[in-house]
Amino acid sequence: MAINYLTASYIFDGKQLLTNHSLVVDNEVVVAIKPNSHIPQQAHDLGNVVITRGFIDLQLNGCGGVLFNDDISEQTLETMYQTCLKYATTSFLPTLITTDMNSVATAFEVVDKWINRYGNTRGVLGLHLEGPFISREKPGIHDTNYIHKPQDSELKQIAAYAKKYPLKMTIAPEVFSLQQIQFLNQSGVILSIGHSNASYEIAKAGFENGIKTATHVFNAMSGLSGRNPGVVGAIMNSDCYVGLIADLIHVSPANIELLYKLKNQRLYIVTDAVTPMGTNLTEFKLAGKKMLVQDGKCVDEQGTIGGANITMNQSLKNLVVGCNIPLEDALKMALTVPAGLLNQLQLGNIINTPVANLFTIDLADYSPQNVRQCLV
Repeated sequence: MAINYLTASYIFDGKQLLTNHSLVVDNEVVVAIKPNSHIPQQAHDLGNVVITRGFIDLQLNGCGGVLFNDDISEQTLETMYQTCLKYATTSFLPTLITTDMNSVATAFEVVDKWINRYGNTRGVLGLHLEGPFISREKPGIHDTNYIHKPQDSELKQIAAYAKKYPLKMTIAPEVFSLQQIQFLNQSGVILSIGHSNASYEIAKAGFENGIKTATHVFNAMSGLSGRNPGVVGAIMNSDCYVGLIADLIHVSPANIELLYKLKNQRLYIVTDAVTPMGTNLTEFKLAGKKMLVQDGKCVDEQGTIGGANITMNQSLKNLVVGCNIPLEDALKMALTVPAGLLNQLQLGNIINTPVANLFTIDLADYSPQNVRQCLV
């Protein structure tokens, strides 16, 4: 098959936006990037767009009318994968929120079968276990009937799967011993602080002993005040990665701008999407509760937010247009930074990407001011 060339106004290679460059495509895979002056034939020009590899979502509960908690099966993963592809996401961690330990075991086995069959070529990278080892004071929408302190025997069973595929685990460090946190970290589990009412001191100790990231920052965690820095203060004062829901509902644009200034090399976006994403659903079930989709929010009948109804491509636009973040950095937050957290940097690099996993961002969707600011 002949080598082909693709170009556009900009190409995001995983680190920077390039102009006057082309992708070299051989056998439907990107094999190189070359200046336009160095290619032997005219490239196929896609126009005023950015070509990028598909995004990585490290917190996806469900979408396309399904929820992983409701049906822990390969069919659910397939529906989630197909829905993600419509919104420029090619890799994700299906997320299981607080439930019984039998369901946790089922989730591990389902993901294990998927990975054995497809590797990381079909969306699913591993698993995000969000609970049940979280704070009863900060449960959010999680079912408190299943929240409990971790037993060493449970953690040993969980840690075994971290040797098979990336395993991200949201925990409240105040319900763990430091030895348990150290054990999970040494076993390869990617620990994330979340749904936690920890003091600043306990949260800092968690970071110092193996917690590497934070789950949906500002939400379901002890906040920052003048005399009580809490979990948020510990996040800001630690060299940790930070997961952000960028629907402009969970976190205000002003706080996102602040996060960007403080943590821009470690900040990544997640959708935290649930059942309605990619559908027209106005009602669904989550953690046994009736949920409503109102003004872009997913809430129960008491108004408690549960998950989000946002896509990765819309999240990217929110960062640029709503929070004044340069597109190059926003793209890193959707791709390069989460790949770094997983220690799979190749997932953020456009080289060796199948053409089927390339997407374009139409610059007409972004304001002229932001285009000039982001794409100098």
